[in-house]
Amino acid sequence: MRHKILFLIFGYIQFSWTQTHNILDYGAKPESDFINTSAINEAINECHSQGGGTVFIPKGEFVTGTLHLKSNINLYLEKGAKLIGSSDIKDYDVMPDGYYYSGKNYMGIFFANDIINVSLSGKGTVDGRGTLFMKQNTRYAPSISEREFTRQKEEFRDTILLEDGPLKFIERPGHILTISNAENVSIKNILFTDSPKWTLRIGGSKNVNISDIKIENNILIPNSDGIHITSSSNVTVTNSNVIAGDDALIVTGFISGYGKTKYGNQSSEAKNIIFSNCNITSKSSGIRVGYGEKPISNIIFKNINITDSNRGIGVFSRDKSSINKIKFSNISIQNRLHSDGWWGKSEPIHISAIQSTKNGIAGKISNIIFENIKANSESGIIIYSEKDSKISNINIKRLKIKIEEGRYSKKYGGNFDLRPTSLKGKSLFEHDIPALYVKGVQDLKIDNVIVKWGKQNNNFYTHGLEMENFENITISNFNISAASKNKADIKLTNGEKFKFLNDRSPNQRTKIIYPKTQ
Repeated sequence: MRHKILFLIFGYIQFSWTQTHNILDYGAKPESDFINTSAINEAINECHSQGGGTVFIPKGEFVTGTLHLKSNINLYLEKGAKLIGSSDIKDYDVMPDGYYYSGKNYMGIFFANDIINVSLSGKGTVDGRGTLFMKQNTRYAPSISEREFTRQKEEFRDTILLEDGPLKFIERPGHILTISNAENVSIKNILFTDSPKWTLRIGGSKNVNISDIKIENNILIPNSDGIHITSSSNVTVTNSNVIAGDDALIVTGFISGYGKTKYGNQSSEAKNIIFSNCNITSKSSGIRVGYGEKPISNIIFKNINITDSNRGIGVFSRDKSSINKIKFSNISIQNRLHSDGWWGKSEPIHISAIQSTKNGIAGKISNIIFENIKANSESGIIIYSEKDSKISNINIKRLKIKIEEGRYSKKYGGNFDLRPTSLKGKSLFEHDIPALYVKGVQDLKIDNVIVKWGKQNNNFYTHGLEMENFENITISNFNISAASKNKADIKLTNGEKFKFLNDRSPNQRTKIIYPKTQ
């Protein structure tokens, strides 16, 4: 059955900026020892009070703390203009209680809530100076207890060498830009660099256009995500390049903002979102869909290149949120196994539904399409549901995957990574690596798949396809081979209703182990 994802047709208001407020007229100075927070906020406030217009950032380097964006404002950075985050944490405002995670959380350079008609544009740069808040050459050491279930046990983690990081920190500013409960948002042409945390967070908003931006973060900084769209609707992200020390392009269902608001996506459902024509590098997932309580639906990712990432595409259900009608098309994935500290184990595609807290309930993942995916990786695809029927109606068309070992395969490979989860032994645990692993899935179609293997000296590389606890599976036009001759190309366990159509392997001699009940 052909599956179509329907999007509402939406447009963006063309902002008309009738007056210009130059920050120099408010006392701003392009001097390294001068903090421009008050001067720039004064320009923003006066522009807003007069009905809106452009706040102009001229050429030069302007150090600042938190800037509060207002309705009907276009913040324009001239070519050669640079907003630089202060190195003093005291220059950043604290998030309202309950607005973000528990505990004390700082804002970053830009913050706005409950606004309409806001734009960041120009040819300038916003520098978060996140690296200043890191402990240089000091590795953040994750929980030692997670070693227990890995293949390598005590040899799994290296807390001495920095390897791929992540760096340790004491405290840091928040996202470079946080906009919540907003309508008609435009971000264009800006270079964002060295974010101390997420770079762009758009939450609870609608009618958002992000295009032609660059994000160049220090990839050793944990949580320095790229473009994070949460519980928002009618969003486009196009023609942008992202280098992030965590997930790069993200859609989540987190609750955003606080109290009642006049503007934004009042339903808080993440829906009608398109990412296209982007180049990304990530220390975690190049593309991530999932986390949060709110539903996620009608999302498209197309024409995207993912390079040197830990994971390629990730779809995660952890917090009751249903994830439905997501399409990934024309995506190139080149990922590798990174040293531990980062979630993920070099999966080109990872789909999982598993509880994240002791009493938590994972939502359902359904109607997911992958079309024309090319992947080179050091591990295999994982589709994993701890309970049957949590993942259904997955359609994979035209998939080419090649797997070969890399620098860290012996030290960190041969494990599955399902973090975060409260289930003991399921966060990070030893598991052989087939090219495709499927567990607890209903209604899966894979058409036109090619599996190839490169160099691999470790014996944990196994089958071309392994499935268990499944129902109603169709594999057609397939060329699926095992990592070695002593392994079955396809292994099926504890499942029913399966079809294999048109074996395209050499001599049509795919070795298949069927469930014992057959």
